[in-house]
Amino acid sequence: MKISVIIPYKNEPETSELAGRCLKSVMSQDFNIIYLVDFDGKGVSFMRNQGIESALKAESDYITFLDADDTYAPDAYEQIMSAISEEPDEPIIQLNHVREFPDGRTQQRMWNRRGTYTLDNLPQLWVSSCNKIIKADLIKDIRFINGLNHGEDELFILECLAKARRLYHSERIALHYHKDNPNSLSTTTDLFDLVDEQTNLLLFADKHKDDPELLRAVRQRQSELWNNACYKRVFGG
Repeated sequence: MKISVIIPYKNEPETSELAGRCLKSVMSQDFNIIYLVDFDGKGVSFMRNQGIESALKAESDYITFLDADDTYAPDAYEQIMSAISEEPDEPIIQLNHVREFPDGRTQQRMWNRRGTYTLDNLPQLWVSSCNKIIKADLIKDIRFINGLNHGEDELFILECLAKARRLYHSERIALHYHKDNPNSLSTTTDLFDLVDEQTNLLLFADKHKDDPELLRAVRQRQSELWNNACYKRVFGG
């Protein structure tokens, strides 16, 4: 079984050590690694879309994503394979993750119980693309929105859910999410980025206005956004 992990990296010398840490965590495992360096500033969505094209050409069975400032656990491949074996027919599989802080503290994000979740009962963590293992066939015609600096993951995952109608959540852990990149998008997002996110959510809702189940999922996400760290930083609270 071929699992492609797509890693876009913005060409920043100050974060090259973090990118090296990321690559080291995956190169010793059995993934098909697609590492993309953004020399021209085209953005994470553009690079991920290039990665999807490469993964499809490589005839991958599953596609997943990893940010260049995060890492995989040493047994990530085994954990992902085990999660797939739990429900091999599910098109989207979500895993929990570990958050790592600069002072060495770790926090397991074990919020959801194992099981299949439908659009009317989506679990937490569902908007990230980096904790999802997605069947390649599902996303042959789905891409990230180029130029969107915040919320690109959620629009992509919403399009996946529009087709799949559900996701399977495994309690296994592969991803280690690090909080030590001073240039991460979560720390540089501004008001205009958040307006773009909300605008694209409204456009998505209008596109699927005849799908009440999906619209409820969009409303759920919009209500949760105000607890997002970026929204609190920009708007206060």
